[in-house]
Amino acid sequence: MIELFLFINPIGPICYDIEKEILNRLNTNRKKIHLQILPFVNLFSVGVSMDYLSMNKADLVLRNEQTNQIYAASLDYKAAQLQGKKIARDFLLKLQQRIGIEKQEYCDTLVKELFSETNGDLEMFLEDRTSELVKKNFATDQRVAKDMGITITPSAVVYDFSSEEEYGVLLEGSEELKSLPLIFGTATELDTFLQSAQSLQAPKLSMIHEIDSGLILL
Repeated sequence: MIELFLFINPIGPICYDIEKEILNRLNTNRKKIHLQILPFVNLFSVGVSMDYLSMNKADLVLRNEQTNQIYAASLDYKAAQLQGKKIARDFLLKLQQRIGIEKQEYCDTLVKELFSETNGDLEMFLEDRTSELVKKNFATDQRVAKDMGITITPSAVVYDFSSEEEYGVLLEGSEELKSLPLIFGTATELDTFLQSAQSLQAPKLSMIHEIDSGLILL
């Protein structure tokens, strides 16, 4: 089995394109691949978002506003995950489309509108988005990102658990992620991908179990 961890900016246009391609391949590929999409917030992801929106990165007020929006969007995505992977991924793509690509303003009205377009329970979502559980799940994602050496978005970590070594490979940035579709190919293509990618020490299996049991619900 292949375990794929994808670290994203929940309102990032670049992340949107990569997610769309991966999800499309998952829907048409019979290979057993377990996908985890985790929001990650740091100075780099904020800077990339500001560049795309033509914001002055030296403006601390704007930077703080953008940081708060990405953080709030991350919590919204984590709240949506409590209602299942299909609803969460649908909501995430809608959020990135409207804010990251169409450059609409992030606000409660838009968030409610987008979540209402899914099959989720809006009342439950509104309660969950500010809950301690959602904040705890988000903190778990940040800890996993740190343990895996993630520094930028988008990034991915791939584990091939059919390998005796159970090692992982790390892809950082949109350029390196262009090789990611190879994991959906033949065994030879997968082996080529694993051999050419940057080696990353695999985390303890207990950390992966923590992700599965931490109500991330992908």
